[in-house]
Amino acid sequence: MNGILTVRQIGKTMNKYELAGQQLLNQHNITVKTVRKSMSGVAYIEDKTISAPAPRQSLSFAIFAHEVGHIANGEISPRWLEELRAWQFSLDCFRQFNFTISKEVRQRMKYSLTFALAKALNRNLKQIPIELRQYKKYLSPVVYIYGDGRQADKWHVDYWKVKNL
Repeated sequence: MNGILTVRQIGKTMNKYELAGQQLLNQHNITVKTVRKSMSGVAYIEDKTISAPAPRQSLSFAIFAHEVGHIANGEISPRWLEELRAWQFSLDCFRQFNFTISKEVRQRMKYSLTFALAKALNRNLKQIPIELRQYKKYLSPVVYIYGDGRQADKWHVDYWKVKNL
């Protein structure tokens, strides 16, 4: 299904977020693989398809545009940088369509990039890149205890710190 019209009744007018989402799909020649009910998404870069919520409000549009950003930007290494660029693309879309970036969108971006930093650190990132330093304050150290008794120091996103700051 090329587009998001299939989730709306034919003849029903799309709102501004849906129209913008359709424009992004057309602009980047992307197909929607699955319309998700949850506020999460996946980009299949090689197939130029996404699974994302229908962009009907600020947060769902941000997630939708973020997934489009993965495809528009292509694969980027390291992985944390790909996430950062996809979020930057999403915010640029808000500006392009003159949409207000809500507090909810900013919190989601903060959580997502904090999670990307935690994953990078847990995969032995030696030095925190300047682009991600602001997110370190939302991490908490934890100790993983494996079934065989081994322990490992890891980083975990402290959701309450992200939500309440």
